[in-house]
Amino acid sequence: MDKPSRDGGSADYWSPSVGDLDVHYSSGVANHFAYLLAEGSGAKAVNGVGYDSPTYDGSAVTGIGRDKVGEIRYRALTVYMTSSTNYKGARTATLNAAKDLYGAGGTEYNAVAAAWSAVNVS
Repeated sequence: MDKPSRDGGSADYWSPSVGDLDVHYSSGVANHFAYLLAEGSGAKAVNGVGYDSPTYDGSAVTGIGRDKVGEIRYRALTVYMTSSTNYKGARTATLNAAKDLYGAGGTEYNAVAAAWSAVNVS
């Protein structure tokens, strides 16, 4: 999830061509968003494996941890998203979920916005 395109087909960032991809490859954008939100961008080693998750605009993203990402995504999925939610709608849904759980303008809310921007969804 730190760089979905490593599989040879997934997208790291949103673009108009993402809609032309197989759903498994187009989901790379959401996977990358989740990784950046949880772990942040930049170089790091986890269990001896090196990661250096890039961002679309070269921005730095500070992760908020997997537990908070799970809470935000669960609330977004169960309260705000529908079967027709696109990436712009997912951004709105996760921002609303972060606001519900942690308040607007707080660390978590701002991290959600930054992680979406980092995958070119604004």
